[in-house]
Amino acid sequence: MMLWDIARASAMVAFVCFTLTAAWGIGLSTRFWRPAAEHVGFHRFLSSLGLTAVATHVCALLADRYAHVTPASLVGRDPRPGVVVGAAALWLAVALPLSFRLRRARWISQRVWRSFHYTGYAVWALSLLHGVTSGTDTRSPFAVALYAGSAALVGAAVWQRWFEQARPAPKAQPEGSSP
Repeated sequence: MMLWDIARASAMVAFVCFTLTAAWGIGLSTRFWRPAAEHVGFHRFLSSLGLTAVATHVCALLADRYAHVTPASLVGRDPRPGVVVGAAALWLAVALPLSFRLRRARWISQRVWRSFHYTGYAVWALSLLHGVTSGTDTRSPFAVALYAGSAALVGAAVWQRWFEQARPAPKAQPEGSSP
């Protein structure tokens, strides 16, 4: 029973971390936080914490004989669609920080890295779908509030980013002139 509680708690922690990572990352890509470099460390910390929680979630489920999660489930070979969605989210979540390492080593370009980094949206959405379809706490008031609040937060961040891109950037004033 303790493994099941660990799996449930770590899943919630991972989802909160990925929600905050997505919202924070979207904020970094807007003019909201400038200079953005000062805030990237927190984005990385949240994603690392989320990955740690996911690893705890997976290990607890693999060790819990009542959960019926096998190593084959981790590669998408499971009859439950929610588990397959969770496996996809898992591997994308692992690939994102690896892509950063490839970018740092200059094995991939900034353009390729940025394009791949958009899969962070998919990680968050797949995690939400996994929680809603496979989570045993999905119907609890806490989980409903968590999922709704997370969707609102990420949705608001996406909305802000989209509207910021749609409007032109303010023109710089020449030095010494008043507005």
